[in-house]
Amino acid sequence: MPKLSYPGGRQARVALNAAKAAGVSVKLNGGKLSLKASGPPPEAVVAALKNHKAEIVALLEAEQAAFDERAAIIEFDGGAPRAWAEALARLDPVCPPGDISPARWLQFIDDCGRFLDDGWAARAAALGWGPLQLFGCNRDEPFARISQAGLLWLLEGRKLSDLTAGTARITAPSGGHLTFYRRTLEAGGALVWELAELKKRNKGENHGDGDA
Repeated sequence: MPKLSYPGGRQARVALNAAKAAGVSVKLNGGKLSLKASGPPPEAVVAALKNHKAEIVALLEAEQAAFDERAAIIEFDGGAPRAWAEALARLDPVCPPGDISPARWLQFIDDCGRFLDDGWAARAAALGWGPLQLFGCNRDEPFARISQAGLLWLLEGRKLSDLTAGTARITAPSGGHLTFYRRTLEAGGALVWELAELKKRNKGENHGDGDA
């Protein structure tokens, strides 16, 4: 069996990167490493994960703690409901769902960040805006089906300048304005973080679940 060897003190990170490159998802489950893959994980990858298990567990626990802190900061500073804060904190900038281009995905995440940081999330929640009306999109074609896009998809780098119970006012750099009317999404709508999580699961679907 081939052996993976990593010099220095970065073995845990390199082992995780090797697992990711091989299509193996590594998660913590009760202090143990849980592996998911579309087929049998490469023996060298499994061996590296076992050899550095303690360091990998410590690394993943630290990353989870950092995530919890980030979500708490988003909730406190932006006034966002906890569920929104946690879901948005998990969006992966390098993993756009559906038919969304990488550039458009990065812009959406940036717009969400400004929406939270500027306090609009708390105001939207107080005015009765739901997550689908803000972050929703079409389940199959999130980019193409603009009629099922929530408010955040319409910002595209532009500034949100006013929000009422029924409308949002968007200001362009040129000074022009666009009014978005709050609407109930049609059948087939989904929250963007649901699609993002689905894509991650599909990339590592469970024919090869196991523990390291």
